[in-house]
Amino acid sequence: MNQDIQGRNEVLRLHGEMTIYRAGELAQQVLSALRQQPLPHIDLSEVTEFDTAGMQILLLAHRFAAASEMRLAIVNPSECVREVLTLCNLTHLIDAQAELAS
Repeated sequence: MNQDIQGRNEVLRLHGEMTIYRAGELAQQVLSALRQQPLPHIDLSEVTEFDTAGMQILLLAHRFAAASEMRLAIVNPSECVREVLTLCNLTHLIDAQAELAS
């Protein structure tokens, strides 16, 4: 997990596996990052494996952001992320406009 703060364009970059084997660790890291600073973008371009536990982390992040009145965008999903989100009918979580602007 890398956190890039570039001017007002805050991005949390996740990499590697987003699977059940890392779910607890990643959920804590993502929520901690959201608590410390509003992060309107989560970049998933370097995610190599993604399962329903990874999807649950994204949904948890969206719920946390909504409860904190933040808008959170998932950008640059890797192919494995896109496949799972498509299969689960959750592609609306991907912000295509921010993806194009990256």
